Amino acid sequence: MPGEIVLENTLVIQKAEVLNMEKGKASEKDILRAAAGGNKQAYQKIVTRYKSTAFYVALGFVKNVQDALDISQDAFIRAFRKIKKFDQSKAFYPWFYIILKNLCLDYLRKQRRMREIPIEKINVFEDESRNLEIRDALWKGIEMLPLVQREVIILKYFHQYSYQEIAEIIQKPIGTVMSSLYYAKKKLRKILTPYLKWSSSVEMEK
Repeated sequence: MPGEIVLENTLVIQKAEVLNMEKGKASEKDILRAAAGGNKQAYQKIVTRYKSTAFYVALGFVKNVQDALDISQDAFIRAFRKIKKFDQSKAFYPWFYIILKNLCLDYLRKQRRMREIPIEKINVFEDESRNLEIRDALWKGIEMLPLVQREVIILKYFHQYSYQEIAEIIQKPIGTVMSSLYYAKKKLRKILTPYLKWSSSVEMEK
């Protein structure tokens, strides 16, 4: 569509798997209720539903494939141990995200140097898109963002959370969320613009 900003246009491609994983969400409360009762098979359904999402989030924090896998798996184990304390009236993912985020931050605090794997070696997305080069550039850009900007971008565009929901999840004022998103998008647009065939006619979102 003419005039559509490239950042949002590109991120639409990325969120497809996340949306697919959230299908069948109507039965999630029943599954969680069973998991809270000690049903490991029920909890495995939750793991299956969110494991890719958790991996992407962890990867955005730690920038290392194997560590992201380990951390996301550890987060699910810890969540299961605490599942009886989970408020069944609320959504699972925001609660789980806090556990995952804390593990990622613990990892970062313990690391003196970040080990980076070139994004071209990471098969993050399975869809066969002509925009592979743009997606790779996007991930490289996300990896270079400051921590808060990185998680705001992931929560907003990959998981479609509102500003208020993001503020509650990352425990920051809504103003911080909005400003972080603004500066993150500004940086990512600068990275993506060279890849645009129509860059001269693209209207950047203010």
